[in-house]
Amino acid sequence: MLTATIAAAASLLATCAMPSGDIKQPETWGQYFLDKFETERAEAMTIEPADRAPLAHPRTVLLITGVTIPAEWFDPVKARLERDGFRTVVYEPPRLLSGDLFWNAEELGRVIDDIRAETGEERIDILAECTGGLISRHYIQALGGNAHVRRLVTFISPQHGLPKAGEAQLFVPWDAVKDLTPGSEWLETVNSAPMAPEVPMTSIYTCTDEYIQPYDTAIVPGAKNIGLGCDGTFVGHFQFFYDREIYKVMRDELLLAAPTDVDPPAPSDPTTPEDPATDEPVLDDEMGGCSSTGGGGGGLLLLGLVAMLVRRRT
Repeated sequence: MLTATIAAAASLLATCAMPSGDIKQPETWGQYFLDKFETERAEAMTIEPADRAPLAHPRTVLLITGVTIPAEWFDPVKARLERDGFRTVVYEPPRLLSGDLFWNAEELGRVIDDIRAETGEERIDILAECTGGLISRHYIQALGGNAHVRRLVTFISPQHGLPKAGEAQLFVPWDAVKDLTPGSEWLETVNSAPMAPEVPMTSIYTCTDEYIQPYDTAIVPGAKNIGLGCDGTFVGHFQFFYDREIYKVMRDELLLAAPTDVDPPAPSDPTTPEDPATDEPVLDDEMGGCSSTGGGGGGLLLLGLVAMLVRRRT
């Protein structure tokens, strides 16, 4: 029954090109999206001249991947950050962050301790994609990370969960999918904890995200929230990894002074889009309704559709 259901789902989702291999494994989805955006990733590795002087005093920024996202996705961002004077470390959590998010947040703390011991820095910066942003928040808010992180910048991060995750649970028994389901213990814990005032946070998202919907799941009260594509211009989910202008937004947020810096602190008032777009996202017609840009959330979306078919047929 399950095999027949998957076959039916694959037929219905033919225009979205379901990945080959065991789709219950996060690595299958990770490779699928790497292959899907091979051209964009390669082009993004042509690094343009810097538009600013490099940091006079280099500091370390930890780049954290999200669910089903291999470390290679950060290659363009990493190259530009190093050009601009940062030291970079890319962290790909075990099993592509598909496991329990409480455990992954604790593991992140051990990774940061190792980085600090190696570099001698008391505090580092974090730039985290998708679910990597959630484990970073928990580490800072509840595990003592407020003493070791200077700034936190997240992008396309479902801080309040994904409605489709509940359906995907029926098909992929990943603990992270359970944790990303609205109402989960994980989400309640992260979003009920007070933010650390000494660690400024910026959440960058796109109003036209194909997968992180509703897009306001990325908005964090008390943080600086930056919405892209809210003027009706399409900004795709995975575009954040290879778009040069979006890179500048992320970099500039890392460069803002924090209360723990010698420089004057950045303004603490959160900012949100003044008039975010409410129209439905414009999807790429050539993909038959599936945009040509996508990410780890895309895996959850497709799995959610498969899960709905499983539920209806069983």
